[in-house]
Amino acid sequence: MLLVANSYQFMALNVFLAYIPIEISFYFGRVNRKSFYFIAAFWLIFYPNAPYLFTDFFHLAELTIYQGQNQIFLQSIHDWSKFVLLATGILVYGILGMSTLFTLNYEARKKGLVTKNWQFGLVTFLISGLSSLAIFVGRFDRLHSAYLFTKPVNTLQIIFFQWSQEKWLFIFLLTVFQLILLGMIFTIKQQK
Repeated sequence: MLLVANSYQFMALNVFLAYIPIEISFYFGRVNRKSFYFIAAFWLIFYPNAPYLFTDFFHLAELTIYQGQNQIFLQSIHDWSKFVLLATGILVYGILGMSTLFTLNYEARKKGLVTKNWQFGLVTFLISGLSSLAIFVGRFDRLHSAYLFTKPVNTLQIIFFQWSQEKWLFIFLLTVFQLILLGMIFTIKQQK
């Protein structure tokens, strides 16, 4: 497994960044209404790292399991170990991280900040759109959440003042993707 870990070292940082909104969400219910805004804003800075993880599935293309002669898959345990490592991190922390949006909603309702379902729908749509924008700049401009603290002016210029048709289309596609995943998470939560 150590050889596998060397192949996907970037996943340690990506999973850690996706874990941060999970940790922050534990404080939503512990703060007063005024502090809730601060905690929610801090959460929002790191939340896009959770859906960002799903873009790491592209690294599966590096595996050789698809290159067998007259076979659909090769039986390379090494590559299958890489698949399991990559998919586990993406699915577990991607879904858990995205589910914190429902924790945010629940606590905002308890505090009287969100009182109607359409308000939660609008907040969900806006957060998904902003997350898609953050995913774009993370994936293509190679910016991390930490740059908001270390290089705030440059980071904000890249995020909000550099636009292209591809950027708009990517944001649209990833927003739809996130809304589908959030719908799945919501459905699962309702079945409890």
